[in-house]
Amino acid sequence: MSKFTFRYGIDAPFWVFFSLGLGLVVSAASIFGLPQSILGLLFGLFSLLQGLWMFAYSTIIKIRHRQVILDLAGLERGSRVLDVGTGRGLLAIAAAKRGCQVIAIDKWSAKDLSGNGKEALEKNRRAEQAPPIEVMDGDVTSMPYEDRSFDAVVSNFVIHNIKSKEERGKAVEQMWWVLKPKGTLVISDIARIEEYTAILEGKETIGEVEVRKVHYTYPFSRIVVARKKF
Repeated sequence: MSKFTFRYGIDAPFWVFFSLGLGLVVSAASIFGLPQSILGLLFGLFSLLQGLWMFAYSTIIKIRHRQVILDLAGLERGSRVLDVGTGRGLLAIAAAKRGCQVIAIDKWSAKDLSGNGKEALEKNRRAEQAPPIEVMDGDVTSMPYEDRSFDAVVSNFVIHNIKSKEERGKAVEQMWWVLKPKGTLVISDIARIEEYTAILEGKETIGEVEVRKVHYTYPFSRIVVARKKF
């Protein structure tokens, strides 16, 4: 069972605390206000539940979710792994603990994850007693790696944050470009899944693409698993 921890930050912190605050205010106003409102109470409770679920994902659920992602990537000891949008090291640290050679890259946006930064990743790595991880500042749409460099490329709740469809396409292209033959790309995300799969299914080098629905995260998410043929 996953343990409660703030170690990996709060995802979308503004929306988590906005939902919690809105839920509390509207619920209280609907119970004690004049006039009292059943619809207002229901809306307030829904907003409160939404915020609590998002908070639970950040502090409990994603610790389990990272193992699901890495299992789907088929990691083996010694595998060379790229974690795209690593944040505070959620996937990178777990992969390193499995004996993989890990490189982690990010732009470190505090808007998308509270306390985001290389210092937090290193602190978490030491706390989990994971082997060293190569950490780099970088943009997923233009990564400084050669073609066919990694056995697996993984990413969690990252690509949808790129505003432009063209730039999201570049990101997926880059992740596929650096993947070795027989390698596996795993993208876990809450939106834009159809865009990712359309790009991957059009690749000559594609072996297979599957999409798995996930209902324990909030928002609900899906995981794209793409394997490279050659």
